[in-house]
Amino acid sequence: MAELEKGQMEKMNRNQRRSDKIRLIPAFLLLLSFITHDSQLFIYKFSLSLAIVALFGIFYLIIGLLYIVGFKYSPHLGSTIPALGAALGIYRFLVIAPNPFSVFNVCLDALVVPFSIIIIKRWSK
Repeated sequence: MAELEKGQMEKMNRNQRRSDKIRLIPAFLLLLSFITHDSQLFIYKFSLSLAIVALFGIFYLIIGLLYIVGFKYSPHLGSTIPALGAALGIYRFLVIAPNPFSVFNVCLDALVVPFSIIIIKRWSK
């Protein structure tokens, strides 16, 4: 009986996560960030830092899609990976290759992280 209740609670939580429309905000921001990260491959000369930028773009695509399907741990990924990406983006802008993409991407990360933390709190209730 306890297993049945646990299964029903998990299903209810999954449905609740899918119906929580706030998750679409960081999903959209992450998908936009994927586009801006990986479009740099066509604009700038290839380098190691650009490869890392493109890799983060792929991470953002995956996390954005996980948000859309309501994956339980997408807010955790959405708060840690973009926080790391923002730190690396600031470093890249200040030390390696200052460009407008770095500023815009850090701004997107600065929006995704707090939304993700809010969603973690909402989904843990």
